[in-house]
Amino acid sequence: MYRAFHAPIRTTEGTPLRDAQGRPTNAVYIFVTMLRKLLKEHQPEFITASFDLPGRTFRDDLAADYKANRRPMPDDLAHQIPLVHDACEALGVPILTSERYEADDVIGTLAHQAAAAGFEVAIVTGDKDFFQLVGDGIKVFNPKEDGAWFDASAVKEKFGVTPEQVVDVLALMGDTIDNIKGVPGIGEKGARELIAQYGSLEALLAHAAEVPQKRYREPLLAHQESARQSRELARIRTDVPVTFSIDAVRYRGASRQRAFELFSRLIFRSLVAEYAPTAETSERDYRLVTTSELPALASELKEAGRFGLRVIPGEPAAMRAPIVGIAFSAAEQSARYVPIGHHALGPTGNVPLERVAAELGPVLADPTVTKVGHDLKFDTIVLERHGLALHGIETDTQIMSYLLDATRSAHRLEDLALEHAAYKALTEEEVCGRGVKALPFGELPADGLLNYASERADIPLRLAGPLRELVVREGLQDLYQSLELPLVPVLVAVERAGVRVDAAALASQSQRIDQELNTRSRQIFEMAGEEFNINSPPQLSQILFEKLNLPVLRRNMKTRTPSTAVDVLEELALTHDLPRLILEWRAFQKLKGTYIDALPQLANPDTGRVHTCFNQAVAATGRLSSSDPNLQNIPIKTELGREIRRAFVAEPGHVLISADYSQIELRVLAHLSGDEALIDAFARGEDIHDRTALKVFGTGSGLGKHALRSRAKMINYAVLYGKTAFTLAKDISVPQQAAQEFIDAYFAGFSAVRRFIDDLLARARATGAVKTMMGRRRLVPDLNSRNGQIRAEAERRAVNFPIQGSAADILKRAMIDVHAALPSDRARMILTVHDELLFETRKEAADEIAALVRDRMEKAVPLRVPLTVDLGIGENWKEAKG
Repeated sequence: MYRAFHAPIRTTEGTPLRDAQGRPTNAVYIFVTMLRKLLKEHQPEFITASFDLPGRTFRDDLAADYKANRRPMPDDLAHQIPLVHDACEALGVPILTSERYEADDVIGTLAHQAAAAGFEVAIVTGDKDFFQLVGDGIKVFNPKEDGAWFDASAVKEKFGVTPEQVVDVLALMGDTIDNIKGVPGIGEKGARELIAQYGSLEALLAHAAEVPQKRYREPLLAHQESARQSRELARIRTDVPVTFSIDAVRYRGASRQRAFELFSRLIFRSLVAEYAPTAETSERDYRLVTTSELPALASELKEAGRFGLRVIPGEPAAMRAPIVGIAFSAAEQSARYVPIGHHALGPTGNVPLERVAAELGPVLADPTVTKVGHDLKFDTIVLERHGLALHGIETDTQIMSYLLDATRSAHRLEDLALEHAAYKALTEEEVCGRGVKALPFGELPADGLLNYASERADIPLRLAGPLRELVVREGLQDLYQSLELPLVPVLVAVERAGVRVDAAALASQSQRIDQELNTRSRQIFEMAGEEFNINSPPQLSQILFEKLNLPVLRRNMKTRTPSTAVDVLEELALTHDLPRLILEWRAFQKLKGTYIDALPQLANPDTGRVHTCFNQAVAATGRLSSSDPNLQNIPIKTELGREIRRAFVAEPGHVLISADYSQIELRVLAHLSGDEALIDAFARGEDIHDRTALKVFGTGSGLGKHALRSRAKMINYAVLYGKTAFTLAKDISVPQQAAQEFIDAYFAGFSAVRRFIDDLLARARATGAVKTMMGRRRLVPDLNSRNGQIRAEAERRAVNFPIQGSAADILKRAMIDVHAALPSDRARMILTVHDELLFETRKEAADEIAALVRDRMEKAVPLRVPLTVDLGIGENWKEAKG
């Protein structure tokens, strides 16, 4: 336990292990880890542990100063001792102790009694004092020394004396930790030699005057009583009043419930998952449904008025996935699974999809029967593609979890089940396998998928109550109900619509990029003086830092080799052309591989269009993200990046409308800060960057208008994103002191912005969170970190979030309002990228739809400044964007 307390261990976030009250738990965790390893590797039939009890022992009577040198036990360890005891009991290891005796004595007594009863005994310890107990039937096992076993011969080899002589060696050498004095001047080596030579302590003392070494002889003659007292203090007693009982020490295995409750309280997440209740260990009612049972299931769902739902897909992409089955849960710990597309038939066979549609379609489409699920957008898309409407969405546990903590890495149903329902759900890997050997759901028999599918409908139903309570308690109910939930059907429509791509245009661009890549490759090789693999960091590193002797700006943490990361190359490119060419080459290659060559292959065979997935529960800022493919990451700062947009085209007879909020984040800043200068500039329709340039640089800067505006723009966004003078200096190529002066001038000119940021950070430090206009929140616990770098990053995020998050909320509100107003027979929303919405409409209706879009977007949320939208219309996205 002491060794465990001092062992270095931290969470994956780098913080010390602590429970929910902030108390250390490191000793418990490592002790449990060691004990579980012991149990797993040795599978004992009998086991017991012993601990020292508080209070005096018989050794205190022998020597009043016994253990007097010991420091008091640290409070951080003292509070963990009862938890270690609880962990032993929870893992099935009984604890035996005895008043006035130490744990060593209890162990010694039990070991002797067990050996006398014919058992082979292992004393598990790293303490050499226990060597004195080794004998017939008793060995010492030291897990520290790679699992070393010590019988009598191993003790002799390790310690230099027999087990019977060990206590005499200990008596001579003493123990400073326990304040056992021993004989002054005789250390471990000398004690071993003397006892090995004379046989025992008594024999040595009897012949002390004959010991040839003066440094031993004189202390032995002067401290004989000390040696005898030390022997009694070091001797492990074997006559403690405890009784070895087979039933008392029989190993019965861990108590899943006790272990789960304890490890949950201590926040040992990996252990919680191992001991949590599962479908196999809990009472549950999960059953397969046959075709003849569909009417009864429909009635049950209708009568319940609310049920959990999950569609089991044949592949991960909603716009391509066939339905393997659908799970329903009308009551907690109860679920019904309807198998539809299993290739490996189970005991009941598949239910025809047309029968499912006929019997269950009406209840799925009934808005008065509310639905609960996890990522119901996915379910809705898959169902709609197969002719089944889904209405009445009430609770999406993925979205609720996201609102509660948008900074967590993922919102997996199995993680939420552990946290909020004390239940370990099956994972897809556990059911299907992993890697190349993983089977798709459809290749499993229905009964083999029953528990997994049923949990996917049942668990959201169980989580709905606890999560809703948290959402209400944290003031997030209105955001959930009026923004995030209504956004689901909008995203369903946008994803289903997709966007048409011009494969011929992309093929032409691919040829052009090949030429650019070849040109730059030749330039790179010529400048390097040799050909090499541009994609190889080691080879690039050799060229840059060994051959060309460019300065090493940073090294990789693990390999300590010079870094060739983008930011390093960008800094090197300021003084050398080769890193600049490498960056250009990389950018061309990425565009070609990620978009130009890939997009035509990603077109859906049924629609001929590309359908991205919009992730509603990923970005910590509240923004939507895009994946498979990521259409929000097409670069727009380069002409070639902008050219890719030319390949996104309207259907014949249609045009695209681009509607982009103008400087929405700066307008949000003006609204939130109430800065009169900012508000006045937007109210007058002035260019905000020109106004900033005037405030920061005055009228006599000597810079041209374009350069002045460019710098002012960077300063505006530096404030938005909480950048430091160091970062701004790099952005606008000025000394750090000058960058700081620009920031100071900005805040002098827009003083209310400074007050807004100061007040925001003060509230965030007090509450641990920041919020948007609509109440979206982000947790920022690192604002009070002692690490300056971590604290500065938390401050940057805290400043940025209310602005960027509010802009994201405004766009979502606009998406809901515009979608509701669009005449579906003439126009549809097909894409959203940051502050921009893209629509496809009939040519003849373009002006009418554009006006409608502008009206709804500009009226989405009332601000102290006008919201303005830049509109464009064209045959393709580039033309529409302008």
